[in-house]
Amino acid sequence: MAPLRLLRAFADANGRLTSAVLAVAVAGGLLAPAFAVATGVLVHAIGDHGAVVWPLAVIFVIFTLGRLLDPVREQLGEAMWRQLDESVAQRLMRAMTRAPGLAHVESPDVRDRVAQVEGGITGVSAGEAGWWLGPVVLLWVQGIASLAIVVRYRWWMAIALALSYAFAYRVTRRHWHDVTLVLMGRTPRLRHSYYLRTLALEPDVAKETRVFGLADWMVERYRQGWLGEMQEIWRTRHEGWLSGAGSALLVGVVELVAVGWVAWDGAHGSLSLGVAVTLTQAIVGASVLSTYVDGNWFLSEFVRTLDRLDGLESAGAEDGGPAAGSARPAAGLPATAIRFDDVTFAYPGAPEPVFRGLDLEIAAGRSLAIVGENGAGKTTLIKLLSRLYDPDEGSVLVDGIDLRELDPDDWHRRIAAVFQDYAQFEVSAHDNVAYGALDRRQDGAAVVEAARLAGASRAIERLPDGWSTPLTRELTGGAQLSGGEWQRLALARALFAVRAGAGVLILDEPTASLDVRGEAQVYARFLELTRGVTTIVVSHRFSTVRRADRIVVVEHGRVVEDGTHDELMAQGGRYASMYTLQAAKFTAGATDEDAA
Repeated sequence: MAPLRLLRAFADANGRLTSAVLAVAVAGGLLAPAFAVATGVLVHAIGDHGAVVWPLAVIFVIFTLGRLLDPVREQLGEAMWRQLDESVAQRLMRAMTRAPGLAHVESPDVRDRVAQVEGGITGVSAGEAGWWLGPVVLLWVQGIASLAIVVRYRWWMAIALALSYAFAYRVTRRHWHDVTLVLMGRTPRLRHSYYLRTLALEPDVAKETRVFGLADWMVERYRQGWLGEMQEIWRTRHEGWLSGAGSALLVGVVELVAVGWVAWDGAHGSLSLGVAVTLTQAIVGASVLSTYVDGNWFLSEFVRTLDRLDGLESAGAEDGGPAAGSARPAAGLPATAIRFDDVTFAYPGAPEPVFRGLDLEIAAGRSLAIVGENGAGKTTLIKLLSRLYDPDEGSVLVDGIDLRELDPDDWHRRIAAVFQDYAQFEVSAHDNVAYGALDRRQDGAAVVEAARLAGASRAIERLPDGWSTPLTRELTGGAQLSGGEWQRLALARALFAVRAGAGVLILDEPTASLDVRGEAQVYARFLELTRGVTTIVVSHRFSTVRRADRIVVVEHGRVVEDGTHDELMAQGGRYASMYTLQAAKFTAGATDEDAA
């Protein structure tokens, strides 16, 4: 049941706080029915010229408790809001990071659900349901307790009221459910509109938006896109007013009949004035059961958020790329070779495969360079080797063991990588290097040494707070590095991982931001420092590539040439042509793209 599931989720976030919220809400919900009874007693006492001290004392206590409970409920709600947001955030992070692969992370459907869970579509966070738990429970307790008073008078009247309230509640709930469905159905297009908003707010693209005069255009496109999507939502909201008005009218008629019946009995002596006052207030107090307030929507939306989180966890398990294997340990691998055996692979939704029957053997402890035109599949090969994806057909073998049989996390610990789109973590300079091997994060001397060997130490020493400086200007005391400095820091992270035990080093265009001299120095140093480590280099710069023990040319998803630099030059094939063309640019001005 949804209520039980809801309470379990709240309790998982903070059980004691949830109990406190419920206790205060129940106490607050009983105050209105208690006030109805107390005022009835007071009216009865006045009519009989009896003692009014005790009824007045009870009313005073009720008023006092109400004033005390209101701020308590507010504070508990704020705390529950934060706790619930944190609980959802942690579960979302686990759902998105648990799978070792990338398929679910890059899936448009998954990205839509992430936006919905984060509240990017509705504009409210899931945690707001925590604030509304108390008010909604209070109203339900008040309504049920008020109906219980009516039951003592006429049981059939309580049932008639309850049925009318349930009908009105259901009509309103259905209307808001339809509005929510329309809103969520526009998630992809709203995400695009919100992306334009992000471009106007974030500093990453501020240079381009100003230089190319995109600012006003983006604001207008965002406004038009957002308004266009919201039109259907507003239309759906307006469609529900007639049914809502009809259900409200029905409730009003039933309540009028109930109050009229009470008045009739009171006028004819069947009820005392005090009881009539109590019953009239109870009927009014029970009417809260007919209203689908904002809090009801927030709680319903939170249940849908739990469904989305379940879906994200399932997507990570089923579509996260690498499937669970026998979880064999990867320690010490590779000792002999890594082999791509008749590998076929296509990205999800792609019309054509990147590889079709790829065969390639990479000797352990040696360096291999992979070259080819843009889109040839070089980076995809790296992703398969890193087991961020599994082949559709064929297999990647490590010392004869299918990579799918190895524990993915264990294999990832064997890999040190500098990807083409390497991460620029907005954390301290120390952590930017130490993330290469978290189990040795506290080894400050090793971090500093890795940076020195990668040529990054000078840049760090110039930072305001040295290794503790956050690498972003968006944080107080932070600083930004140049492109080349960031790349050296990424290289230091990979080198730190190698020193911590990684046996496979992947360098995917790792020196694109460095000048030719800097690149030559880095590669000469890296190949020396990582001697004995299986090294795979992807680069367009042939001055770098020629240093590798072996070079392969990838074209149309297959290896078309294989050998050393001298062997491939002697063959006069594709590699020799690309190398000669790139070498000519230094004398004839050819472009990098021509030489790729």
